[in-house]
Amino acid sequence: MLNKLKLNVIIVCLSVVLIGVLSSYTQMIGKFYKSGEDFTCCKGDQLFVHHYYTTSLFWVVVSDGYSIEPIGKPIPGGCNIQCNE
Repeated sequence: MLNKLKLNVIIVCLSVVLIGVLSSYTQMIGKFYKSGEDFTCCKGDQLFVHHYYTTSLFWVVVSDGYSIEPIGKPIPGGCNIQCNE
């Protein structure tokens, strides 16, 4: 009985390690950015970059969207492509 328990614990530990290693290389679990779909635009006089991402769980995309990051400092009259949002 004790040997079977040890074997089960070893199998579970190896499975967790394997999933952890594979998930980072195969986009199995986590948030992944796709830089080919990024874009920039201005809100007022501030430039923003919109980073596209997907969140996966066992290779199934459960959510996606854009995270917004300001770039530099606002420059009065320095932006000419305004965001539609």
